[in-house]
Amino acid sequence: MRLWQLVEPGQLPGLSGEGTRKNGGRWNSPGRPAVYCASSLALAALEVLVNLPRARRRKGHTPEQQAVEYDLPDHLCKISGFPGALPEARTRPLGDAWLDSLECLALSVPSNVVPLEANVVLNPRHPDIDLVVVVRVEPFDFDPRLLD
Repeated sequence: MRLWQLVEPGQLPGLSGEGTRKNGGRWNSPGRPAVYCASSLALAALEVLVNLPRARRRKGHTPEQQAVEYDLPDHLCKISGFPGALPEARTRPLGDAWLDSLECLALSVPSNVVPLEANVVLNPRHPDIDLVVVVRVEPFDFDPRLLD
């Protein structure tokens, strides 16, 4: 399975989950690390863009990003089956229970930005996290037409 993530250079290779441990995310509460990836680079870019504060979505103000492509064995990922329209108040407890269970390394969940596509949440505390391979790291810039 190939996954993508946009990562600020100081956070490479992007597999610690520290940012979401501090602030939480759609599928994890603060205090629990999780790594959010996308099934395509385009979806990863949309996910980052939609979550950037408006002031950082302006030309010349977006954070420096690296596109990171990962590979992991398919059998380490479980498809959640959760609908994409669940509110965060419901997704966080589901994700927290999954993270605590250590059932599998990766959980495929629907994207809120593009509900027909998937994001994949990695559990950095899972014993198989070392099986995630960084395939490549490339500089990434948002097309200025996407910015205010």
